[in-house]
Amino acid sequence: MIKMKNKILILAFLLMSSSCSIFKASQTISEKNTKEASDEFVSADIYQRFLGDYSLEILNIPTGGDGSFTMKVTVDGDILKSEYTGDSIEDASWVIIKSTEVEDDILFVEVHVPEYGVTGYWELYVEGNAVTGYAFDMFEIVGTISR
Repeated sequence: MIKMKNKILILAFLLMSSSCSIFKASQTISEKNTKEASDEFVSADIYQRFLGDYSLEILNIPTGGDGSFTMKVTVDGDILKSEYTGDSIEDASWVIIKSTEVEDDILFVEVHVPEYGVTGYWELYVEGNAVTGYAFDMFEIVGTISR
């Protein structure tokens, strides 16, 4: 009975937090890669600060405790990609990474939680090697990036 109640609470939190993300207007990396003034292709170098290996922790998740994971952000042509690394490949299998975008100097990683049918974003701010942000606009994320 308590487990079912916890699952319902988690589902309710995730639904509330992701309901606002359907209105989010995003811009893909390829849309940001053109300069209107000169029509020159902008190098992916402006995304270099987001590329690397991330070690992140989502704080105070409803299931109790914190959730730690590692992931790598790379660029292939003009498309950013994120993937879990190390033990996180198996440990974080309950959250699927769908896409990765940069908007207004913020890294957005779109994720899907199949168990609850919820899609949302990890919003990551990178300052030097420090990473902060939010998961589903509700849970704080802290961590580091190494390049």
